[in-house]
Amino acid sequence: MLIPSVPADLCLLYANTLSWRGRDVPAETLHRLDDVLDWIARAALLGPRAAADLKHQAGSAAAAEAGNAARSRLFAQTLAMREAIFRLFSAAATGAPPPPRDFAALTRALAAAPVRDRLVRRHGACAWHIPPPGPAMPDILAPVLWSAGDLLLDAQGRRIQQCANDECLWLFIDGSKNGTRRWCDMASCGNRAKARRHYSRIRQA
Repeated sequence: MLIPSVPADLCLLYANTLSWRGRDVPAETLHRLDDVLDWIARAALLGPRAAADLKHQAGSAAAAEAGNAARSRLFAQTLAMREAIFRLFSAAATGAPPPPRDFAALTRALAAAPVRDRLVRRHGACAWHIPPPGPAMPDILAPVLWSAGDLLLDAQGRRIQQCANDECLWLFIDGSKNGTRRWCDMASCGNRAKARRHYSRIRQA
């Protein structure tokens, strides 16, 4: 299977598939294993053939192993890794050291993930060639795991931030010139904060 160079923030995007974490009921976008497979195919910029391979090998192999129970277990593992990644980079955003249990979970998953040891050229571009994924979490989430490992190595240099909206808490890489970006998106969380401050000033006047 061919995997192109993945976005540097792919692991953060994966953590953000659970949004509005500060609310009583966060918004979940992944409800079953197929949702995870579809998300990986889109976010990791996999081509149609690689996306089909991922879904066929990971999804059908898990089903063949032990029916719905295997798929449910595999799905739960992908979400558990998402939460470990969220905690790791939430800590990185504050300059705190990685939580030991989450760091250990990521290193174990990376050790079991396909190794990026063979580059190939196809249609004028380069990609990693890895074996077809098996019915295991590290195979399915390989691009996300690679992204998380690479980003942790350069956590300070990439200026990882967490949205200042206490209800949002999305993670992002601050690419602003002065490094003072506070919101995941100024048009949403930033404007909400400005509106709240304006309302508060009016009430106090």
